[in-house]
Amino acid sequence: MRAGICTGVTKVFVFHCDVDWMKRVRCHGVVIGRKILFSMPARDIPQWMFRHEIEHAYQQIREGRVLFYLKYFYYSLRYGYHDNPYEVQAREKQESPLTSSEEQALWKLRESLPS
Repeated sequence: MRAGICTGVTKVFVFHCDVDWMKRVRCHGVVIGRKILFSMPARDIPQWMFRHEIEHAYQQIREGRVLFYLKYFYYSLRYGYHDNPYEVQAREKQESPLTSSEEQALWKLRESLPS
């Protein structure tokens, strides 16, 4: 299932929910290019997870897509996934309240995709 979101920073991203291959590898959320994928249906995405993945989208916008991915993979090799500075930052931000545009994007996503 997919939905384009047109609020705030999320306007350039397309969301995909209930992605089968992610369930098999036990990955709950990931940002790949302009796509934000979740392993669960839109209605089940917790706010903290949505905020975590949106933070990766912000990182990509700030750094530029190519530089973000180069640094992400370098940091993962050097520090491991858990201590990758991008992951540390996203975990710190995931407990922050959603901005009004992020909250609107999450509700719009939940409404736009069938349950």
